[in-house]
Amino acid sequence: MIKQRVVTVGCAGVLILFGGLMALAQNKAPAGEQERAVKEAEVPKAALEALKKLADKAAITEFAEEIEHGSKFYEGSWASPAGKVDALVTDSGDLVEIEETVSADKVPARVRAESEKQAGKDAKITFEKKTLVLYEIHYQKAGKGHEAMFTPDGRPYHEEGENKAEQDADKDED
Repeated sequence: MIKQRVVTVGCAGVLILFGGLMALAQNKAPAGEQERAVKEAEVPKAALEALKKLADKAAITEFAEEIEHGSKFYEGSWASPAGKVDALVTDSGDLVEIEETVSADKVPARVRAESEKQAGKDAKITFEKKTLVLYEIHYQKAGKGHEAMFTPDGRPYHEEGENKAEQDADKDED
């Protein structure tokens, strides 16, 4: 009777531990991606100067350090007349992206229509305009014209939505 109770309690403990680990795993950021709040003093000088220049006269209310794709970035957040603005820069101050909350009337009609279709007509939708910074290069190699795009941290960027044939055709342009 005591052995049976010990086995039952032991199995229940293992199940609780397993359930807790599964719950933690579901709340984790994608592998290699992390974000933590930081103080202004922890932001590298070049990144802080870039964020302050972008915010202009607005007070930056939050700072964060993010690790994405193996690179470290710094984010600053502030309020604008339209809503919240987040800017992401490299540690050397290069702009990566800006996200701005925008009202529905400032969003293209096709975006609003597709948003309602996906979320449902009665859903409360918040719109953000995201501006990404990419660098496109053009070069000749083996007598053929090529192009490529890179993010400010040097990662190759591939446009989503294009099929392989379109990508290959773009690369071989003169």
